[in-house]
Amino acid sequence: MQKTCLAAIDALQEPLSSTQTSLLDSPPACTVLQKDYQSLLTLVYTSTTKLTLVLRPSAPAPSAALAPIADLGASVTSLATCATLFDLHGATLSSYARQAARDICGAINALARTFVDNAGEEYLVRTGAVHDLVEKARKDLPADNLAAVKKRWKADREMLEDSLGEINSMIEDANQDEDGDLDDEEGLDDEWSELGFGSSKKMSEVELERTKKVQPIIRFATLLHKRVAPDVLAKLPGAMTDSSALTEALDALPPVSHATVLALEEVVASLYAPQKPATLASAVAGFTDAIRKLHATVVTATLIPSEEALVRAMGALDVGGENGEKMKDPRKWFRTCLMQVDKSAKAFEELLALNIANAT
Repeated sequence: MQKTCLAAIDALQEPLSSTQTSLLDSPPACTVLQKDYQSLLTLVYTSTTKLTLVLRPSAPAPSAALAPIADLGASVTSLATCATLFDLHGATLSSYARQAARDICGAINALARTFVDNAGEEYLVRTGAVHDLVEKARKDLPADNLAAVKKRWKADREMLEDSLGEINSMIEDANQDEDGDLDDEEGLDDEWSELGFGSSKKMSEVELERTKKVQPIIRFATLLHKRVAPDVLAKLPGAMTDSSALTEALDALPPVSHATVLALEEVVASLYAPQKPATLASAVAGFTDAIRKLHATVVTATLIPSEEALVRAMGALDVGGENGEKMKDPRKWFRTCLMQVDKSAKAFEELLALNIANAT
């Protein structure tokens, strides 16, 4: 069983090969793979339960375990194969199926090891872990690649908003601390550092001014990211979700989105006092570059149809009144928002250059 699990985990690390696809009479539909995947999860759950019952330390029955072991091994292999076939319908969707299958195979491998090692009652914990992962996989697998991209986008949006909130809190705390006791704050700084939470030193006036210049960059960028879901992803026709061009365009979104999240984390880290101008400048430049790449990946003909089609499809959402005006082209909105990011970034660069000049 352990060898089967390890082989399945290895297979899940590899992309779907042309040899594998050539063996298929026809590519399975996404809905078919979904049903097969759910059925295999049920078989894994059931076989794991049966195996645990016949091998429990209080009353082991090795001969009765042969059938459950064979069934579980076959289910594990089939689950891995099914997960790799999701590559046909998008890398983002496939990543969910593959990761869940890897986690399940790893948990089954750990369960098998407890029986081999005679680890006593630990088998109950291991069995529960398999069951929990199976239930999680049942609930978490998106319906299609578009749904998978939306799910990733939402998770990244929440992290961006958390980072923006952290910057807002920095500014609020710095403003409130102007009347606070500096000695007390300095005394706490070493304690925070010892606990690994970084510096709690107060910002200087110059550092606070820099942070206030960074804030609008992040605010506009976060707003741009937020609008992608309702203005782009929500408008994609369901009938198009299986087209290869759209699948490729959708799969390009999660990497640039997550790169933006990571770049913002660097900005936040560099804003804590004492600030290092060179580090902060590099972090902000990296973030603005990431948001430009995100904009370029989103604003494509594949993801945003023609202006005429958008007006027809989105006219009902107009908020201009009962007889409202035509809805604006999202491309124009995204372009304007990116211009605000660039404008704010330039203002920050000018302030930082002035700070450096005054310090020399």
